[in-house]
Amino acid sequence: MAVFSCYVDVERFLGEPVKELVRFLVCLRKKERIPVITQIARFFQHVDHVFQFYRFRNERKEEFLNHLPISFSEKRILWNLLENFFLKHSENASGRPIPQDDLIALRKGRLFEELVFHLGPVEKEKVELTSMHCQPMVNRKRLPVYCRERELSGKNLDVVFWGKEYIEGYECKGNVKFFLEFGLRSGERARKVKEKVLYLNQLSKTLKKFFSDVRIYLASFAPDIDLKKCEELCNRWVLECGDPGLHFKIITVEEFLSHLPT
Repeated sequence: MAVFSCYVDVERFLGEPVKELVRFLVCLRKKERIPVITQIARFFQHVDHVFQFYRFRNERKEEFLNHLPISFSEKRILWNLLENFFLKHSENASGRPIPQDDLIALRKGRLFEELVFHLGPVEKEKVELTSMHCQPMVNRKRLPVYCRERELSGKNLDVVFWGKEYIEGYECKGNVKFFLEFGLRSGERARKVKEKVLYLNQLSKTLKKFFSDVRIYLASFAPDIDLKKCEELCNRWVLECGDPGLHFKIITVEEFLSHLPT
């Protein structure tokens, strides 16, 4: 019987604004947690830049807070956390300031990874172990993943839950639509986007040779995206590997939350 495991090369940067917001959200009461996270996801989808946050704060803050099913004191705490999330500065490993708009995009992705890690999996009874930033291994060896004769190497999944014959893996993005649109451009970043899509598809196919229940997701924290168009674009790209059809699923944060055990 095959045994799944993860190799974790290096932990990714996770600043205090993300840690503190995650801690607040996962500690909410269950009946409040899902609607609050959903409202934050909708808010985040339309605020990518610092100037947009200032505009939102001036024009829509009270409306946003009024729709949250939490106490006044909790709303005040949450808003302070959101201000830190969008406005607090940070530096890279070299000590240079990270442009604030880039930092916002980075934090959105990290936030979603952490929420999936702390709130998942959707099939808790099947899961025994979990990992973040996982390079999949089978029988203690790194799993090679190929597109025809070319190996897709050095890839990983943001979050993985697994147990006997069961694997549930997530690649988390702040906005899958924006992520895939980068693949339509030219240059190195576009190549990496397409490579990630190919990797997710071929990884799912490869794992299904060893395990009976494999679920790989490309997950979007932005809830209002055209899933059909995203799937059509991915379907075009995976033809490069010779096999039509997606073997992973594109979902939004709302679908992920709806499948969590109550």
